[in-house]
Amino acid sequence: MTSATRIFYNGTILTMDEFGTEAEALAIIGDRIALVGTHAQVTALASSQTERTDLKGLTLLPGFIDGHGHFMETGRSLGFKVDLRSPPIGTIKNLDDLAGAIKARVEATPKGKWIEGFGYDDTLLEEKRHPLAQDIDRVAPDHPVTLSHVSGHFLAANSYAMKTAGLNAQTPDPPGGRLRRLPDSSPSGLFEEPSAIDLVEKYLPTYGPDQERKAVVTASQVWAAKGVTTAQDGWTSELNLQSLLAAEGFQAPPANLPAAEATLSPAASLLKVRVQILPSHGAVDSMGLPLASGTPITEKIVLGPVKLFADGSLQGYTGYLSNPYHKAMYGLGPRWRGYPMFDPDKLAGAVLKHHLAGRQIAIHGNGDQAIEHIIQAFEAALKVRPVSDHRHFVIHCQTVREDQLDRISRLGLGASFFVVHLHHWGDRHADIFLGPDRAARLNPLLSALERSIVFSLHNDSPVTPVDPLRSVQTAVLRLSGSGRPLGPEYAITAYQGLRAVTASAAHLAFEGHRKGRLAKGLLADLTVLRHNPLAVQPEKIAEIETLETIVGGQTVYGGL
Repeated sequence: MTSATRIFYNGTILTMDEFGTEAEALAIIGDRIALVGTHAQVTALASSQTERTDLKGLTLLPGFIDGHGHFMETGRSLGFKVDLRSPPIGTIKNLDDLAGAIKARVEATPKGKWIEGFGYDDTLLEEKRHPLAQDIDRVAPDHPVTLSHVSGHFLAANSYAMKTAGLNAQTPDPPGGRLRRLPDSSPSGLFEEPSAIDLVEKYLPTYGPDQERKAVVTASQVWAAKGVTTAQDGWTSELNLQSLLAAEGFQAPPANLPAAEATLSPAASLLKVRVQILPSHGAVDSMGLPLASGTPITEKIVLGPVKLFADGSLQGYTGYLSNPYHKAMYGLGPRWRGYPMFDPDKLAGAVLKHHLAGRQIAIHGNGDQAIEHIIQAFEAALKVRPVSDHRHFVIHCQTVREDQLDRISRLGLGASFFVVHLHHWGDRHADIFLGPDRAARLNPLLSALERSIVFSLHNDSPVTPVDPLRSVQTAVLRLSGSGRPLGPEYAITAYQGLRAVTASAAHLAFEGHRKGRLAKGLLADLTVLRHNPLAVQPEKIAEIETLETIVGGQTVYGGL
């Protein structure tokens, strides 16, 4: 019998199965779990070559799976862009701080070269507004500048950038997006939603191979440091796919799927965590990818669902609600409800196309009216082609109603909830965007569980920092950043929260047979924590330190 590569013992070992089973010890051979059982059973697999890890009371559990995020964009943002995030994450408190950060980059950048910033939040700036072209022009008149909103659904651009893009008062609003305008109808410099943002961003220079490699390394470090062994690239373009493949030693998707082996050894690969890709609906047909979600593309890259959008961002007033926003700013008027990104018929047509092709589908939906369009689209597609285990799901699903959860359950849909929104934006949802009643119903996890809806949790990085344990803590406590309770009746247990970032997330991704639990034959994707999330006070869960992250038996962060 082959001896174990490494064994773990003398700690808390959470298998994360549906019964809450704990084990005494665990053995791995190569990249797989060889045995989960008693101390005697596991040590029987050890030899003189086996690495023996005495956990000394630490906690071992399956590596976390981030239900939704943007791997490549996070790497690029943290690697190359001006950080404009506000406290408690960053330092930008007002438009002067923002201008100062841009000015510092201007002084280090040749004239005419593009400058990008990310993460500003108008609701956290003292002025309570977006930066406009005139604000950026005063410190960057000779550089094209773009600044991404924290939600990812807005872009602020200066006059140089808009001139480069050829935009003026005659430029029409594109379908599904808007240009905010000055009284003379000329663009103010603020663009909302992808179709409008692309009017400027398509002129941005493409990152080169060296920059893309750095982005992969940076993102790998970010996810691994939080115990995440499977990240997600939640809107995968052809460039993103090429960059991920290159990190694994490929120029194109290998032809012998799913048994391909990368040309690089695991240690040489720049990609240290696994990444589930969500191809954009407009590009998936040209990417040369298989149909079935859960199909490995390389050792570290796995195919996920095709992604579509139904609306935008609640904190940007572009999430599509059935009833008006609580307090509409920016002159939007008291009856403002946001708007759909797609005409409902076009959304239904896109869903039907991909459903008939046999692809899993994930659709971004924040507002309950957008979620209504999503449900209707899936209802229609499943009527044409009934499938019992499609695992289509709604991304974010924040303001979903109880009646909609009934239909989501009946259709067999899943969800990936953005529950950490309660921590980061809960106070502003209660006071500004949604009002106290709707804010209390954000991300109603217990309602979903009661209907046996399978869901994951996510951080949507770079929108919020990668932090699965923060998601779990928020799911348990349902407190805003100031400590305000928001819908405690929708709280779940810590174990249920941990399942949502391990086993349930794996199931939703058609990967439950490979990861998400500690069981014989599954991938040796493991996380070691200083404390047991099930044993500490709930308000301490997010403070638990990740000590080691292991992907396929290889340590990619920390170490014991």
